[in-house]
Amino acid sequence: MPIDREFQDEKDIPEPFKVKNWKDYFKFLIGPGIIALGLGLGTGELVSTPFLIVGYGPLLLWVALVSIILQTSTAITASKYTILTGEPFQIGLNRIGNKKLLTVVWVILGTISTVFPYYPALLGLTFVALIMNTVPIFPDNQMLYIIMTIIALAITIIPLLLGKKVMRTLGMMFFLIHFCLIIPLFAILTLLIVPFDIIIKVFLGFFAFGTIPSDANFLALGAVAGFAGLAASAGMSISMYYRDTGWGMAKLLGHIPGAIGGEKSQFQVKGFKPKVDAANMKKAKIWFKYIKLELIGLFFFGSIITMLFPVALNYYLVDSSAATENTFGFTAVLANNIANYLPFGWLLILFMLAAVFFADGSGVIDGLMRQFANILWNAFPSLNKRFEGDVRPVYYGILGVFIIIWILMVIFGPAPVEMVLYAGSLANIGGIIFALGLLFVHFYILPKEYRFSLFEIIIVLISIIFYGFFLVAAFLF
Repeated sequence: MPIDREFQDEKDIPEPFKVKNWKDYFKFLIGPGIIALGLGLGTGELVSTPFLIVGYGPLLLWVALVSIILQTSTAITASKYTILTGEPFQIGLNRIGNKKLLTVVWVILGTISTVFPYYPALLGLTFVALIMNTVPIFPDNQMLYIIMTIIALAITIIPLLLGKKVMRTLGMMFFLIHFCLIIPLFAILTLLIVPFDIIIKVFLGFFAFGTIPSDANFLALGAVAGFAGLAASAGMSISMYYRDTGWGMAKLLGHIPGAIGGEKSQFQVKGFKPKVDAANMKKAKIWFKYIKLELIGLFFFGSIITMLFPVALNYYLVDSSAATENTFGFTAVLANNIANYLPFGWLLILFMLAAVFFADGSGVIDGLMRQFANILWNAFPSLNKRFEGDVRPVYYGILGVFIIIWILMVIFGPAPVEMVLYAGSLANIGGIIFALGLLFVHFYILPKEYRFSLFEIIIVLISIIFYGFFLVAAFLF
């Protein structure tokens, strides 16, 4: 099996930035960690996990906690690779063999896991609820749902066309929408409406390790494992954002600019080999410290908080029948029931859901386009020459193809909640491949002085077992 161990050159790791004042700290926060946290408040927290807990109780929340722990740990590990080489982890994984063949494999796998436009579908369904002023019903509201979802898809891709850096645009959007608005609102509503003993009961469910009722919905369990936090393969996306924000060696490789307002950037995929000496190893440790601070502080603890409050609200206010009967309009049931406590609750919840589904939809679509653009740019060097180093035609060309696929899926595919459950369970495939890729990079690509720790390798092995189990269980039981 041919392995690509060649880099552009051997370089010193760039000097880490310094956080001297509140402006530096603010810039530090508006990055990959806040994007990961923002994407974390989405399908796992507002759809698949509430769907599961409403039907089977909070003792299944341990699946979400284990997944978040594994995602945080493996994302830190993958991001170390990006700091050291400048490459997103996907490119490191692509060094395993024939790049063109692997690119086809990654495109197929990426398409399978994201063929469902679940965020635009959820946003479109929310628009239907607002228009009809009631919980949507299938098939009565199906045609309006299709129209609204296509409109939602168009709205969702707008942020990806704007800004000097797509990553920076998304980071600011997530900070304003999620961190400053949605997360505080969910916390306030939960503390005002849900009895404290119910909140404690839901919280303790995170620690009921191994509990699985005999009648549990394994498709929903698989979706929680795959979508809690960010996704089973969270480190793939997070490393791409560290690459685009210019941390570590990534500073030397350019970024993906917006189609409108972005300046052309010489986008390079193949990175640099880090020099091995005391000075560079010291700089690497400082960069690693920043990654841990951001991902543990923001992503890990933030993911638990952003899951606790929406799940507690749903568990207290939504009857279990909502997870078995009108699943088509499941996400609007919370808004309908909270209206009994707040006169403006119906509109408030729907606007909150719309904001999350819009922002997260942009982030998920960007992550997919970014992944494909990176691996195609790497596998086909002629693209660099043809587009003179400007990756935008590839990025937005792929986006155009997927828009057609997603429109067809909206018209002929499953309902929004079912899209989330299938997509979440399939996301476990990415978690397995990602973990195997970490082992490959550790043993075959990185200089031995920069290889991952024994603890990180153990976490990777646990990830393979965990995501493998829930992938198989989702489609066999």
